[in-house]
Amino acid sequence: MDSPREEPRKDGLIVDKIDVQHNEDALRETDRQMSAWQCLRQNPKIVFWTLYANIGSTLVGFENLALSVCLAMPAFQKTFATEVNGQLIIPAYWQSAWSAMYNVMMIFGSFAAGYMQDWLGRRSVILLASVVAAAGIAVTFVSKTSPQFLGGKIIAGFSVGLFTTTTQTYVSEIAPLPIRGMALSVNTIMMNLGLLIAISTSFSRVAIMDESAFRVVFAAAWAFPGIIALGLPFLPESPTWLVFKNRHDKARKALQQLSGPTEDIDARLAQIIDNVETERRMQLEAASFAECFRGTNWRRTRIILICFYVPQVIGAVLSSNAPYFLNQTGLSSATVLMLVQVGVAAGVVSALVNAFLMMRLRHRPLMFFGIGVCVAMYLAMGVAAAFPKTQTSLLVIGVALVFTSISYGPAVGASMAVAGEVSASKLRAKSLGIGVAFSSVVSTIWTIVLPYLFNVDQLNMGGHIGWIFFGMGILMLFVLYFDVPGTKGRTFEELDIMFELGISARKFEKYKLNEGPADTE
Repeated sequence: MDSPREEPRKDGLIVDKIDVQHNEDALRETDRQMSAWQCLRQNPKIVFWTLYANIGSTLVGFENLALSVCLAMPAFQKTFATEVNGQLIIPAYWQSAWSAMYNVMMIFGSFAAGYMQDWLGRRSVILLASVVAAAGIAVTFVSKTSPQFLGGKIIAGFSVGLFTTTTQTYVSEIAPLPIRGMALSVNTIMMNLGLLIAISTSFSRVAIMDESAFRVVFAAAWAFPGIIALGLPFLPESPTWLVFKNRHDKARKALQQLSGPTEDIDARLAQIIDNVETERRMQLEAASFAECFRGTNWRRTRIILICFYVPQVIGAVLSSNAPYFLNQTGLSSATVLMLVQVGVAAGVVSALVNAFLMMRLRHRPLMFFGIGVCVAMYLAMGVAAAFPKTQTSLLVIGVALVFTSISYGPAVGASMAVAGEVSASKLRAKSLGIGVAFSSVVSTIWTIVLPYLFNVDQLNMGGHIGWIFFGMGILMLFVLYFDVPGTKGRTFEELDIMFELGISARKFEKYKLNEGPADTE
């Protein structure tokens, strides 16, 4: 008797699916076991494109300091200042307008990037940011009047908003798990490098009395969008964005362009698809800015806002005004120049060291250490201001301020890594856009308020301003402890699940997904 005939089955398809799932699970385990250093060596192309994408961050750092240094140039004052009682003075309202409108346009650029990235892709928005940046630099370069210069700062601010949001989104999506936090902190390194380039370029031209003194500084900024334009045709698009657009073949090609020779492309693509589909099942609504403030997404957005406020806690705006502020306290120009150069160099070193520390250390201890250093420096500044004004007390104030840059690497670098990791994948562009916009708002507020605190014709607080930042630092330490989790070593899929479970910030790093609800809030 013949044996019963079996119904035909798609055995090949079943085996393929099993193999893909097995490979995907193996890939996750490999990511967990691989050290950051091994990952760096196996993914040289991702390292290169991470650095390349952050050239826009270098422009941000350059722009942030170049203006404050140019304000001290006699040639700049001759062009844009007005004569008051025989003295050339750039009106305070123009100084405020240039800085404030630059920050306001960063807000618009950030929100625009949130929409345009989801529509056009990450690479297209980087191209747009480069074109807008080049246009803004051109306007500032040819400006002869204060209103014309304001127009250039408005355009430049919009481009910076586009760059900052898009770069962090792109890097968070291409970096493998073992180096994702470190890759997101590259933003801090490149911004500090931009500061160093700005101060080196600007201070060497202070003594030049014709317009070339500052116009060469503005022209130097063209190098950044120029370099980006040269490499952009070769920049792979974000595979995650391509999967969201159901362009799986192009996502595979992008992964091949990004990955090292040992990478399992099929398993990596399956991992991205699985993560995207998991989010779609959890959140069926269309991605919108409003969704960032609903349910568990509100907690994620709140964490991003806290992380983007960290630069203000360590005194980023005050540091960018360090040349003028320290002159106001009574230090000589030569001493101020030396201190600022040392401070910027220390910031670059701090950011570089932090990138390697993030290979081994968790995010929360780094943030606590960075802000702790900042708190100590501002305490020293406030105490020094309480003593009679002598060269020694003034020097302590100056040293304390410039050495807050030591905290920039661990405090800002680690917080930017957390901000880039906590958002849901489909909301990442919009969530980071909100974060950058919020940072621009508070930066604008501090830009307007600070001159009234330290100008000699206003409150003239001098070093006593350190007490304000000391208090903010103490408060931020409490906020970090209770509300900001460490995300090092977590996949995006795991983060989605843990936020849905409501795991507290204090238990986030030690939580195991197979544990019960005892670790939830």
